[in-house]
Amino acid sequence: MNFPLENASALFYFEKEGKVAQMIHQFKYLDQRHLGVYLGHWLGDTLLESSNLKKVDGIIPVPLHPSKKRKRGYNQAAIIAGALSEKLKVPLVKKTLIRVKRTQSLAQIGYDERWREVDQAFEFNKPLPKEMKHVLLFDDVITTGTTLTACARALLKKNPLKLSIVSLACRL
Repeated sequence: MNFPLENASALFYFEKEGKVAQMIHQFKYLDQRHLGVYLGHWLGDTLLESSNLKKVDGIIPVPLHPSKKRKRGYNQAAIIAGALSEKLKVPLVKKTLIRVKRTQSLAQIGYDERWREVDQAFEFNKPLPKEMKHVLLFDDVITTGTTLTACARALLKKNPLKLSIVSLACRL
C-alpha cells in the first residue's frame, strides 16, 4: 500500500480453504447477512481492546458498483462496517466514496491485473464533515491491498485525512 497509513488491523489471516473463508463466502454469496453482523461485532470487540484505533472519527466501507449491489442485494462491506460502527460508537460514512467503474471479481486475478481493474474505479462523491480528521477504511478481505489503495487515493485527492484500514481477514 502506497499511501500514508496511521494504523492497520485484521481479525484473521485468510486461507482459501479455511473456516473464515467459508464464513465470508456464505455471507457474501449465500445471503447470510447475520454472519456479517456477527463478524463485525467480533471485530469491533477486538478493536476496542486495542489502543491503535481509538481515535477514529468515521468508518468508510469499500463501496460496491451499483450493478453488483443490485445483483447481490447488499454491500457486504457496509454491513460489517455498520456492525463495527455500532461497537466502536463511530459514525458510518456512506456515499462519500463511490465505485464508478464496474470491475471483474478480483478474487481470481493476479496482482498486476488487480491494479488495472481498480485504477480509477473509485471517486470522491460527498464531502466529509469537518470534524472527521481520521477515518477508517474497511474492506472484508485484503489480498493485495489494491482496492484499499485505490479508495485511499480517491479520498486523499480531496481531503487532508489520516487514514487507517481494517478488515476481517488479510492474505498479505
